[in-house]
Amino acid sequence: MHGYWKDFCVVDDEAPDLGGNLLHGDTQAITPALWRFLIDRFSPRTVLDIGAGEGNALSFFHRQGIIAHGFDGLPRNVLNAKYPIALHDLKAGPYIYPCDLVHCVEVVEHIKEEFIDNLLKTLINAPIVMMTHALPGQKGHHHVNTQPEAYWIDKMSEYGYALSLDNAKFREIASRENADSYFGESGLIFLRRLSDHP
Repeated sequence: MHGYWKDFCVVDDEAPDLGGNLLHGDTQAITPALWRFLIDRFSPRTVLDIGAGEGNALSFFHRQGIIAHGFDGLPRNVLNAKYPIALHDLKAGPYIYPCDLVHCVEVVEHIKEEFIDNLLKTLINAPIVMMTHALPGQKGHHHVNTQPEAYWIDKMSEYGYALSLDNAKFREIASRENADSYFGESGLIFLRRLSDHP
């Protein structure tokens, strides 16, 4: 089975810190019912996808009439994406792209603590942040920052964000559609606090 998975994993053996993804998309990362709900709820005009992989989520948001942009650290993903994405490595610094919604699924666990501020400064491009995170002990390629949700709540609070009061509902929507979705397991929706909003 290991050989089979290796045939469909996009990784850079010389730069494992860039994470990886499944060729042709990862069904656990795809939650269209939740995305539609968020579009109806928050009416984003622009979206940034952090660690966009092959651009599957971006392609969905684009089809909904949203200006969709994203980046990935793996050159192979940028060259072969279904929807155009930029090349950027968060070790080099944050990615600045002011927008309405940030989408970041199965990325944060790959970012070492020394670069966490680059990640956080990228997440806060938008007043609404949708993310998942690997839980402590969760195995995976270059999982170097597996944390409980309290860690991310505290980090985002430092930047003026709070967990949505509807977070359990958002997870339920994701789980109902896709029982093993990453978002159903560890999804977090953060909202910029009113006191920190211009």
